[in-house]
Amino acid sequence: MGSGYAECLAHWIDYRSICVGCRRSAASAIRWAILLKIAAWMPSLESALAEFGLGQGLNDFFGGASLASPEGWISAEVFSIFAPGAVVALALIDGGRSIAAEEEDRLVGLLASNPIGRAMMLSHKSIAIVIHVAIASFLIGLFTWGGVAVFSIDMPAANVWAATIHLVFLGIMFTGAIALVTAATGKRMRSIVITGTIAAVSYIVASLLPVSPDLAGWAKISPWFYYWGDNPLVRGVNWVYIGVMASIAGGLFAAAGYVFTRRDLPG
Repeated sequence: MGSGYAECLAHWIDYRSICVGCRRSAASAIRWAILLKIAAWMPSLESALAEFGLGQGLNDFFGGASLASPEGWISAEVFSIFAPGAVVALALIDGGRSIAAEEEDRLVGLLASNPIGRAMMLSHKSIAIVIHVAIASFLIGLFTWGGVAVFSIDMPAANVWAATIHLVFLGIMFTGAIALVTAATGKRMRSIVITGTIAAVSYIVASLLPVSPDLAGWAKISPWFYYWGDNPLVRGVNWVYIGVMASIAGGLFAAAGYVFTRRDLPG
């Protein structure tokens, strides 16, 4: 029984998924090199953007910092759309594939009969996804920091890492979301579509409502607000917002475990 437990535990920790994720992240590091080019554009564009005088509404859309400033430029080019979109997409694809794959193949019932139980099965899968999301977020932060350092952009390196921390917790939060939806439906594509739609709608809410002074307060209903509502590239880590994202993620994972342990599984 002991050896069987250890073998099953090793399977569900899913080291293979972690290793595959790490290799993919390392291979895609070349793509992140484009961040160096983005950072390189900033010195030549800073004066032009300042003269152009972009409106405050556009600045608010990208986190409140002026696009003529290094913080505003990096926000717009990296941390407002590109980086969070990539990390959330990674969480959804990994979550849909990793959690629902055995169920769609009608193997999950056999796996669930092993001693570790359903809740531990789900938690190990989720841990693997969180590790992959954290690695991807770290690479984005690393290459952004590299661009800032190489091209002597006047922006504190600590704030780049603050944005990276917010990015990690955004990814963890949507990992919890895909875990819950997948635990409830057991369908890969359905889970990705549902969670992706929620992510897109809540992103629009958090991005557009702050543009209107009358509606800005309602942006807090969106989980995205706690990612970029207090632009960490400008103000550093907002630990209250980190706590909110961690609490949302914890609630989603807890709900996913509850649903998964009580739903009938095929096979």
